Amino acid sequence: LLVHGSQLYQHVPETHWPIVYSPRYNITFMGLEKLHPFDAGKWGKVINFLKGLISVAFLFICTWD
Repeated sequence: LLVHGSQLYQHVPETHWPIVYSPRYNITFMGLEKLHPFDAGKWGKVINFLKGLISVAFLFICTWD
């Protein structure tokens, strides 16, 4: 059995959290999202909570279109 090394995987220590966030995760529709019980902006709330716990340097804010 041959095992080939891969450069696609990088070792990530257990102390690092892979967090990817984009403002596009928050769903809005001219305010109509407030009429539905589903929290359409929950990801923005989660990221703001995490910013209070960890350094922003550990976050990757996605800006891709």
